[in-house]
Amino acid sequence: MSVSTYVPRAVVIAAAAALLAACGSGSGPGPGSGGGSGQPTRATPSDAHSALASWPCLAGVDATAVQLPGKPALTVATLGSGRRTVVLVNQSDQNLCSWLGYAKTLVGAGLRVVLYDYVTAPADDLLRVSGYLRAHGTSVFAFVGASQGAKAAIIAAVTVHPRAVVSLSAENALQGTAVAPYAARLTAPTLFVTSADDPYGATAATRGFDKAAPTKLKQLVVVPGAAHGTALLADPAIAREVTTFLDRYDR
Repeated sequence: MSVSTYVPRAVVIAAAAALLAACGSGSGPGPGSGGGSGQPTRATPSDAHSALASWPCLAGVDATAVQLPGKPALTVATLGSGRRTVVLVNQSDQNLCSWLGYAKTLVGAGLRVVLYDYVTAPADDLLRVSGYLRAHGTSVFAFVGASQGAKAAIIAAVTVHPRAVVSLSAENALQGTAVAPYAARLTAPTLFVTSADDPYGATAATRGFDKAAPTKLKQLVVVPGAAHGTALLADPAIAREVTTFLDRYDR
């Protein structure tokens, strides 16, 4: 049964700057070209050092770089060592650094966090990361996506069936692909979060996804204001809501 929750507190949009400030600037590794396949392998020390250096926000953070083989190269950074894993999926105007503040919260809650930057189509990259996790014995993982990443998470979830999905400000389409047909096939427990006045159309879209999703374990949270994507996590109440949801279902 879907539970609709209206959180009676203003989203402190300005606090989003604090969330992002913890991340530094910097960008992730750039894409290569061509095709390729093979089993994922842990990066060599030199590769890992190079990959982590590409993300200045991870300087001083206890993170491990893993490079998936094939082209374009896709490198993921992992934080924490919990048995349960959360994959954080970027919104279009941000890189993995935008998650760092919340990633540390999840690690503090005993979860392992996977971060990465897109190198191809968002949903395809997420499928590739999911394949890496399963190939290396991680069968329990959840997706948390923001904006473009939320749409990618909904689409990929239909194929890989994560333990839980959190959608922050998903809109109607991902690079021309309608998201609604995928939302209508969601079976994983899903938390849909949007602001009441989202400037990019996520309010109506997210309400529609919640209504369409067949999973009985779903929740809709609508907050006042116009915060979008990772900015929603600047509200401590929303950050706690997401963490609680993950703790309940990512097992």
